[in-house]
Amino acid sequence: MSDESDQPEGAPIHGFKEGDPVWVEDGEGRRHPGVFVGDNEASAWFGGGPSAYVAHPDAHQAEVVSVFRITPRDA
Repeated sequence: MSDESDQPEGAPIHGFKEGDPVWVEDGEGRRHPGVFVGDNEASAWFGGGPSAYVAHPDAHQAEVVSVFRITPRDA
């Protein structure tokens, strides 16, 4: 079986690394600044899609969000 991907199996699909500044889109389509912390490796255990931990320094909180709601932000 030939795989054209250069990424190893189980590699993140998003390309973010710890400390990257990101935008997180909320349920109403608004973007909020955050900092990528890491992948939520347990998300697949519960049948969910890929998710990640994002810290919101201004709000002094963190959350787990779908990686599809995270986009890069210039520092």
